[in-house]
Amino acid sequence: MEAATTGQQGADGLVPGQEPREYERVVRAAVSAGQLLTAIEVAREGLERFGETGGLRQQLALALVQTGALAAAREVLAGGRPGEIHDEETLCLLGRVHKEMWRRAGDPREAEAAIQRACELYGEAFARHESYYPGINLAFTLAAAGRRAQARQCARKVTRQCEAAARREGRPDNWLARLTGARPPADAGPRDGWLLATLAEALVHLGEEDEAARHYRAAATLFAGRWRDLASMRRQAREILRFAGRPEDALDGCFEFPSVAVFSGHMIDGPGRPRPRFTAAMEPGVRRRLLAQLRSWRVGFGYASGASGGDILFGECLLELGARLQLVLPLPVQSFKRQSVLPAGGDWERRFDALLARAEDTVIVHGGIGGTGADAGAGPCELVYANRVMTGLAALQARALDLELRPLALWDGEPARERGGTASAVEDWRARGFAPEVIAPASESRSAAPKAPAASAHVGDGGQEIEAVVALEVVHFRRVPERQWEDYHRVVRQGLAALVGRLPAAPLAIEGLGPVLAFRFASLAAAAELALAAGEWAAGKPWVEAGLPADLGLRVAVHAGPVLSLADPLLGRSAALGAHVQRPQQFLPSVPAGEAYASREFAALCGAERLPGVACEFLGRRPTTQMFEEAVLFRLSRDR
Repeated sequence: MEAATTGQQGADGLVPGQEPREYERVVRAAVSAGQLLTAIEVAREGLERFGETGGLRQQLALALVQTGALAAAREVLAGGRPGEIHDEETLCLLGRVHKEMWRRAGDPREAEAAIQRACELYGEAFARHESYYPGINLAFTLAAAGRRAQARQCARKVTRQCEAAARREGRPDNWLARLTGARPPADAGPRDGWLLATLAEALVHLGEEDEAARHYRAAATLFAGRWRDLASMRRQAREILRFAGRPEDALDGCFEFPSVAVFSGHMIDGPGRPRPRFTAAMEPGVRRRLLAQLRSWRVGFGYASGASGGDILFGECLLELGARLQLVLPLPVQSFKRQSVLPAGGDWERRFDALLARAEDTVIVHGGIGGTGADAGAGPCELVYANRVMTGLAALQARALDLELRPLALWDGEPARERGGTASAVEDWRARGFAPEVIAPASESRSAAPKAPAASAHVGDGGQEIEAVVALEVVHFRRVPERQWEDYHRVVRQGLAALVGRLPAAPLAIEGLGPVLAFRFASLAAAAELALAAGEWAAGKPWVEAGLPADLGLRVAVHAGPVLSLADPLLGRSAALGAHVQRPQQFLPSVPAGEAYASREFAALCGAERLPGVACEFLGRRPTTQMFEEAVLFRLSRDR
């Protein structure tokens, strides 16, 4: 049972107060609701403010595990106070890390070692503390290791412990009422839910699926809205059924999950549009069909931009259904309003402002060629980029909570005339293996049979393309005396050249001769591989044998965004322009030696591309070389 927390349901946008316990409460609630990035950021802030608090450290480790950052979770747990390694929660969290390593291992020997270590950790916690939480996880790891008889024996003991715990709470009537579906009393806490879920899981081990289903349904009622916790219950039930050779979806009906929707849609027709596409008269029908579609999908999280027309309608419908809205804008708010809201007139600005105020978060995608001045606008390539970042953020949310990602378009079915519009977004989704649902503005049906987007609709971007940029800096380069520069140049350049030669795609360009090198890639995968391989190469390099200072190291920063490539008559080759070219170097000083950090945009694109073998651990905000600016960064590592 992968219990996340026993705290309150949902973070609800609360800002922690001045006490460590308040931070712990908010972090526990955020983890339980699946708001993992919020949990990580608040937990790190709390640890920086108050120093060691066991609860914050453990909840940070739990959130990191759930984002897939297993190595980082182990580091966090290892940094706790002496003696904490034997407390129940830390032992169970370490067991959880090794259980996830088992799930991700590609080598059978690695998987076997990981699951055996998980058994040892859960077994020690169960022996020391005799509570149902380590016990049910021990039963799971024993079953995963093929020791099913021992798993059943452990599950029987856990069943007895759960029943005893229920009696100790002194509320047998309430317990039975919840089992029979009666409304729980006001003082029923989530601990009762964990008891129910743990008992249900133990019964799955024992083959009593009908009784397990009753308990899971009761637990799901108590855990309404706590999607991360419910997803953990469902996954463990599926795996136990699979271990026993039974249909793994046999208990799926006990759980009802929301989905994550990502949206693209036409703007409302402006005055004088020669051919109507989405008129004001069509708005009521579109609203009805959007609401019906979102209800049928049980959407709990939605991602959209905020343009007048489809975007705002989608956001309003989402909030009407009680779901959470994330706005992703290609420009700062005022510039975006000038380009995509104000031209429609009417009350669209008021409606946009209302959405902005109620959105759970608003992401401003980092600017590019358009700049950030008062008249800045987003061009076609930048709109494509913002759409891909939005899709990636939605994909990361869906993956974190084990939910289904549902692309939805309000589209008239006409091929794209330029990149960045709704037809372009539909084309992009289909190219990446998504199957978007389409609503036609003029139709009363819920979806239309659209024409295929034109594959050649790449007009008006002025040569801009989305590229990945990797910045590498040799740490302590200043300690290399001038007489050793030739040796340094030979060792570093030859070593990196060998790495580049093994990449899945060659760089478009390489710049720099000193301590900082910049690589541009058309391939996201190649950029990620260079960032990871370069750090591994530098960490294992015997610099002293080459006559260089022993403490040389490497820090890496990675970003992706629209880049304009032009022929340079001075250099006699192409050169790249745009804010995205310099972006990695702006947060490079925040990267510790031996680490690789990625921008939020790069991490989102990894999510949209479903890039295998790459993990992005959310770090929060870090300073940049731009005055008063911070960047949302992720640590890049191998997904093992």
